[in-house]
Amino acid sequence: MSSFRALRRSDRRQPDPDLAPLRVRSCRDLCEWTRTPVERRGEPMFACRGCGSQWVPSEHWTPRDSNGSVPPEVLEIVTAEP
Repeated sequence: MSSFRALRRSDRRQPDPDLAPLRVRSCRDLCEWTRTPVERRGEPMFACRGCGSQWVPSEHWTPRDSNGSVPPEVLEIVTAEP
């Protein structure tokens, strides 16, 4: 019986960030993008504290804070790409 419980617990592991789809939600004018400690396929992952959306540099859009500005860390990455 205890091995069954251990098996059930192992199924609840966090999804692999490389395989899980990014969360992209509608902006609610609360956007504040920050870098997370997670990497996805070798890229830094950013998340919005307002809506919970996620972004990595390979996405074809650029996140903006609620005031319309691109966060400095994101701007650094976007302008450094060829």
